[in-house]
Amino acid sequence: MARQKQGSRTRSSHYAWAACTHALTAVLAAMLAATTLHLPAMKSRFGSPPSSAAKHAEPMRAEQPANAAPTKQPRVEVDPFEAAAATLTKTHSFGPFSEYIIIGAGPGGMQLGALMESAALDYRIVERGSGPGTFWERHPRHEQLISLNKRFTSRTGAEHAEFNWRHDWNSLLPPVGAVGSPRFSDFSKEMFPARKDYLQYLRAYHRFYDLKVQFEFDVTTIGRRSIDGHEGFVLRSSTKRLQATCNYLIVATALGRPHVPAVPGIELAEGYEHVDVAEEAYTDQRVLVLGLGNAAFETATRAQNTAGYVHMVGRSHGGLKQSYFTHYVGDLRSINNNILDTFFLKSLDTVDVEVDLEKLNCSLTKRSLEGKDEIVFSCDGAKNNPSYREGYDRVIRCLGWVFDDRMFEPEVKPLLNRDFGRLGGKYPALKDTYESANVPNLFFAGTLSHAHDYKKSAGGFVHGFRYTARALFRMMQLNHRGVRWEAQRQLSSSAIDVAKAVQARFQSSSGLYQMFGELCDVVLVSKGDTATYMEEAPLRFIMNSAFPPNLRLVLTMHMDYGNKGHNGKGDLSFATREVGRAHYSQFLHPILRAYLPSAKRGGLPSLVSEFHILEDLLTTWDVPEMHLQPLVEWISRVYLGDLASQEELLAHRFDELRANLTEGERSSGAKKFDAYFGSFTFPPSHASATAASNSERAVSPPRAAPDACQRSLMCAGAPRSPRWARCLASASQSVDGRQLQPPRRRLDGQSSTAIDRSWF
Repeated sequence: MARQKQGSRTRSSHYAWAACTHALTAVLAAMLAATTLHLPAMKSRFGSPPSSAAKHAEPMRAEQPANAAPTKQPRVEVDPFEAAAATLTKTHSFGPFSEYIIIGAGPGGMQLGALMESAALDYRIVERGSGPGTFWERHPRHEQLISLNKRFTSRTGAEHAEFNWRHDWNSLLPPVGAVGSPRFSDFSKEMFPARKDYLQYLRAYHRFYDLKVQFEFDVTTIGRRSIDGHEGFVLRSSTKRLQATCNYLIVATALGRPHVPAVPGIELAEGYEHVDVAEEAYTDQRVLVLGLGNAAFETATRAQNTAGYVHMVGRSHGGLKQSYFTHYVGDLRSINNNILDTFFLKSLDTVDVEVDLEKLNCSLTKRSLEGKDEIVFSCDGAKNNPSYREGYDRVIRCLGWVFDDRMFEPEVKPLLNRDFGRLGGKYPALKDTYESANVPNLFFAGTLSHAHDYKKSAGGFVHGFRYTARALFRMMQLNHRGVRWEAQRQLSSSAIDVAKAVQARFQSSSGLYQMFGELCDVVLVSKGDTATYMEEAPLRFIMNSAFPPNLRLVLTMHMDYGNKGHNGKGDLSFATREVGRAHYSQFLHPILRAYLPSAKRGGLPSLVSEFHILEDLLTTWDVPEMHLQPLVEWISRVYLGDLASQEELLAHRFDELRANLTEGERSSGAKKFDAYFGSFTFPPSHASATAASNSERAVSPPRAAPDACQRSLMCAGAPRSPRWARCLASASQSVDGRQLQPPRRRLDGQSSTAIDRSWF
C-alpha cells in the first residue's frame, strides 16, 4: 500500500514527463483509443482520479518494513498444494472495492494477476472454486493435454532462454525481474502431459506469486456502478451474499458453457462434461459421438478401445480440419486422430463430416428392439437412414463451449462477434485493446481474447494468451497510469542497426512466434537519427492510429505463414530456398512492413511496402547472406523511397532474362538460373504466354522500372557493383530528415477514421 500511495502522489508529474520524453507512450496512447469499433471519446485518458482507489480500497496484506526480506516457503515432504487456498485466505483481506477485478483464477486470470502483483496495483481475482484452476480439476475429461511440453531443444544457456519459451506451451510468464518462477517442465516429463500435473503447476504458480485471490466468490450478476463519476462495475455472488465493486473488470473465465444444439431428443445424449471416462463402460457398445473437434476425437479414442464401433458425425466445411495442415492449434491434433486409421482401413468406425445437426433437422429418439433400449439418430426425417440404421447404445455430445453471458445485466451485456458478422461468433466482440466493443472498461483475457485471432493464431490457448495478457497489462499501465511501454529501447535509425535489432528478435522471440499475425514489434523511425524499438504490440494498433507528425516512418515485424500455407492451402512439403522468392515462403517466417501517413485514410498509417524473410526450418534465421543482408537492403531502399515489392523485383528480373534470350532459346524454350532468384522457365515462342513460369510459375511484369539500386539488387548473385555499394552506404546512414518519395502504389485498401489526438 505504501508503494501505491507514493505512486499516487507522483502520478501527475510522471504523466507530464512520459508525454514529453517518450515517443512510445504517446504512440500507444493514441493506439489505445483508436479502434474500428470506436465508442464515444474517453472521458479521461487515465480513468478515475487517483483518490478513487485510495478512498474505497482496504489493505491487501499486513504492513511490513520496507527492507524486509521476502518470506521463503518452507520445504515440506507432503503435497504443498492442498492447503494453498486456506493459507492465502489468511494472508489477504478484501474490502468492498478494488480498482481491477479479474474473474477467474485459471491460467489467463493468474497470468494477468501476476503482472498486476508485480506492479503493486490494487487488484483482486475472484474465483468460484476453493482453489486455482477449477476448470482443470475435471478437464480435459480423459486426462491428457494436447499442449506440447518440449523440454529439450539442443539449445541451452541464458542466451537461448527466450527461444526455448517457443516450445514450452504450458508455463505462465514471469513478470519482468522475477527470478525462480515455476516452469511446467519441472512438473512433467511427458511431451503431452497429464491434467493433474498441470493443475499442480497452476497451484504452484499461485503460491509463488502470492496472488490476491478471493475464493468461493461465484459471480451471479454483474451490473454498472458509478464510482466517483467513473463507469465501474458491481459484482454480486450467491455465496455468502458477497459483493465487490471495481473501476475495471477483466473477464478471464474462458468459454464456460457447453454448446447444446436445438435438436429434438438431445437430452438423450451424454455431455462431454460428464461423460464416463472408463474404457470398460463402452465394452461392445455402439457409440455415436456428436462433434468433430479435439474433445470429440478424444472421447471417441477412449471408447474405441473396447466399443463395438464408434461413429462420429458433425459439420466441417471443406473437410476435416487437421492442425498439421492448417497450423491452427485448435483444429484436430494428430494425438487424437487414431480413429481415422480405423475409419480409412475399414474397421467399422466411421467419420461423417457433412452433418449439420440443426440445418439437417437431425433428431435423437429412443426405441426398444427385441427387449433392448437403443437410441436412433436420423436427419431430414429419414427414420431409416441407411448410414445410421442400427441405432446406438449411447450418444455423446462433444460440440464445444460457448461464452456464458448470463451473469451480465442488460446495460453491461457484451456484444458477440456474431453481432458484427465476424469469425468466431461465440466470442465477445473486442476493440483492439481487448476491451468490449460496447461496454466501456470491460476487458477480456485468457481464452476469451481469442476473439481477435480465432481459427488463425494461438490466442485461445495458454501458449498464446499468456502474451496477449501481457500486452493487455502493458496497455492498461500506459492508458490508466501513464507508465511507458515495458519493452522498448532507443537505437540508431541506420538500416544496419535497425536490421540487426529486428533480426535479434525474430531469431528468438516467443511472443511473436506463437501469436503470429497478431502481435508485432514496431520501429518508430524519427526524422532525426534515432528510432524507438517497441516489442509485442498488437499489429492492428498500427493500422488504426493517427501517424505522428515527428515520425518519418513506421516499420513493423511480425511472423506468419505464407498466403498458401495457412488454413490448408498449398503444398506444405515444399520449402522456398531462393532469397529472391522469400515472399513465396509457406512456413512460419518473419514479415516486415513499412507505413507512411495516408491522406485518404485521414492521416492513419498506410502500408506502402512489405518484405518477407526466407523461411528457415531451424527457425534461427542466422545466415547473413540469406536473412540479414536482404533485410538491410530492403530497409535501405525504403529509406530512399523505393517501395518496389519482392514480386516486382522478381518480375523485372524475369523480363531482363527474357529480353536477353537468343533466337534459338526463344524458339526451343530455355531455363535460366539466377543465384538470387533461382530458376526461370521460358516456354518455346509458339507456346502460350501463360505457360511461362518462374520455377514453374508465371510472374507478372513490373509496374515501374527499378532504379539503379534495384537493378544491382536484382543481380545479387553477382559481385556488387560500385554504384550499388555507394547507394547502399548512403542509404544505411542515419536518416537526416529528407522527404521520402511518395509511394508508387497502395498495398492495402483499409479505411478508418483518424481521431485527433496529441501524440507528443
